[in-house]
Amino acid sequence: MDTAQDTQNLNQSQAQPPSCGDSRHLIEVRDSPGKGLGIFAKANIPRGTRILAESSLIKFNENEQPTAKTIMQAFESLSPSQQESYLELHNYACDLDKQILESQTGQTWDELPEMHQRVLGIYTANSFGSIHLLASRFNHSCLPNTTHLYNPTLDKETFHTIQDISAGEELLISYMDGSNWVKSKRQEYLQKWGFECNCPACEDTPEGRAKEEKRLVISLLSGDLEDLLNLDTEEPPEESLKLTQRLAAMQKSAGLVGRELCFSYYYAAKLCTRLGDTRMALLWAEKGLEVNRYCVGEDHPE
Repeated sequence: MDTAQDTQNLNQSQAQPPSCGDSRHLIEVRDSPGKGLGIFAKANIPRGTRILAESSLIKFNENEQPTAKTIMQAFESLSPSQQESYLELHNYACDLDKQILESQTGQTWDELPEMHQRVLGIYTANSFGSIHLLASRFNHSCLPNTTHLYNPTLDKETFHTIQDISAGEELLISYMDGSNWVKSKRQEYLQKWGFECNCPACEDTPEGRAKEEKRLVISLLSGDLEDLLNLDTEEPPEESLKLTQRLAAMQKSAGLVGRELCFSYYYAAKLCTRLGDTRMALLWAEKGLEVNRYCVGEDHPE
């Protein structure tokens, strides 16, 4: 990984901020202790800022499952300068990814040409379903301060701050959808990237253990709510509403203030509607809309 090249790429991308439709001029790529490169705030950034809207370098159709062959073909279709930028990204393939790629190529990992190993390893380590050069520099946290989602209107992956960010602070996303998962399950999933998370939610400190206790309650509440939804008969809305309200309160208390909180608010609104409580339904819906706006922006179709 080349810090100078990353800085050059970022500077070039900042040259035309109006066309980018984001605030990338407020961030910089630099060393993150123990993590390689990361993305940091150059100034204070308020919650809800679209920090990045980035087109993909390599992208597959939504219903297309990438294979070793199609990944290599996509790489070979890039220009020489694009290939150079791609090859500077982090390279890592976990054992499971290697097994899948081996089954597709009919060769063991060690039998693959070195360039194939490198291209495929970079894809498995950096894909959001597609490859983005600058976005690949976001590091992970189980308590992210930034969220991302593909915006079909823009045909770009967008990244929004979900908390106020201080100058010098690293912007962090979650590499997984399992925000309600307990630590053991999160760590197991993160083996795909070959690291053990030591974020504030995972560190073995009194504060970290307190955060994990909240995550355990969230996991249990989610399970209870799912059990109600899986009943053969229609779930009792009163009980579901109580669970959903507790879930939303615990998510907010635990710092999980992204789209998982939005979905809890929206579901509470739906349950209030079923109970005939229009006033509370509107209040919950407004809370959900507020969270959704700072997570995805005003122009997302969802």
